[in-house]
Amino acid sequence: MSKNSSESSEVKTMKRSLTNAHIQLIALGGTIGTGLFLGVGNSIELAGPAVIFIYCLVGFFLFLLMRALGELILSDIKKNTYIDFISEYLGKSIGTTTGYLYWFSWLTLAMAEITALGIYFQYWWPNLQSWIPGLITLLVLLAINLISARVFGNLEFSFAIIKIVTIIAFVILVFYLLITNSSTKYGHVSWNNMMIDGGIFAKGPKGFLLGFQMVIFSFIGVELIGLTAAEAKEPKKTITRAIDQLPVRIILFYVLAIFSILLAIPWTKVSTSSSPFVQALGATGIKNAGSIINFVVISAAISSTNSFIYSAGRLLFSINYNGKNKISKHLGKLDHRQLPKNALIFSTVLIALAPFLNLFLKDAFTFISATATSMFLLIWSIMIVTHMTYRKKTPRNELPTFRMPLYPISDIAVLTFFIAMIIVLLIFPNYRIPMISAGIIFTVLVCITHFIQKKGINIKSSS
Repeated sequence: MSKNSSESSEVKTMKRSLTNAHIQLIALGGTIGTGLFLGVGNSIELAGPAVIFIYCLVGFFLFLLMRALGELILSDIKKNTYIDFISEYLGKSIGTTTGYLYWFSWLTLAMAEITALGIYFQYWWPNLQSWIPGLITLLVLLAINLISARVFGNLEFSFAIIKIVTIIAFVILVFYLLITNSSTKYGHVSWNNMMIDGGIFAKGPKGFLLGFQMVIFSFIGVELIGLTAAEAKEPKKTITRAIDQLPVRIILFYVLAIFSILLAIPWTKVSTSSSPFVQALGATGIKNAGSIINFVVISAAISSTNSFIYSAGRLLFSINYNGKNKISKHLGKLDHRQLPKNALIFSTVLIALAPFLNLFLKDAFTFISATATSMFLLIWSIMIVTHMTYRKKTPRNELPTFRMPLYPISDIAVLTFFIAMIIVLLIFPNYRIPMISAGIIFTVLVCITHFIQKKGINIKSSS
């Protein structure tokens, strides 16, 4: 058997050990993290109570995105990631470039979570160096990811359960306090907490638009479903159910959680420097409530980081699989456990640089989250264009039964929304530099990829 054929079988034999529950909770774990538990304070400050509508709007368009991506995945379940589809329908150069940008974006997300982790631990130990909990967490998570995909899935299952139960309990508690006309240190739990100082749209159109960045950031991770396809049991059935159910559940969790915060605390009092969940429960007077929710918030950040390490490692492996140079051969292979060991280790080492950003940036979390949002808007736009190209090239009788509804209107609507968000980020000074940085990174990657591929072709021709 040739080397290429053996490598090909290597990819095909990646263990299909993830169930529907695993996949849904992996995606939930990756999505429900710092963007919600910490970033929502920033969104409320910028947009006011209207942030609820922003979450619904962003959730709707990302649900459509997931339908488009689901159709692509189910058209060929042998492909490892979305990048394989981009390479096939938009060209190898764009595919490789997008793959590296996508990989770098996951690293950026993990950096944001690790940065936030330091903030959470300072709730108990104000003088603790922020890099210590982050580095320890990364080492532990890397070790877990190097055991097996199923161990990773079980860990995410546990973390996701903790987050879901906490959010549900938080919502029930706040509504109980509302019904019983109870008070916190901020006053009565009441609808009036949303209506003070101008009401729902107190921040006007500008505030409404400013609120989108962090909300989009908080939804990043929902497409983790697609990255699990190669390791999913009964992938067609599992992926279909996950894509149909997960976005709706995430929107429901987000809206109810934020609604509860706004009932418990006057929206003008919501903290931007710590978790509003910790703030809200701490205000109830329940003994150790703040510490309990802070523990949950920490578990959420660890869970999201775990998902991002998983995603980054598999993306880097997929991009470099069958590569001809020494680095690609090293990163694009599986170990004896059928895991992308080298890609996982390399990705984690880069994530470990996150704490050092605090030495150069005043608000590292905001900058990193804005950069990640910018990158994902570019990537999601390319994914939608890929789906549109796939539809144009594929005969109707060859399409899977799971399809994007209302095509092509839905694709055009999603792409228009993403482009509009890119323009919004370019308009406002706080987000302009991260958005421009994302564009520059993408352009540089396009040039580098084109140069390498052209050089490779020339070498092959001359030989």
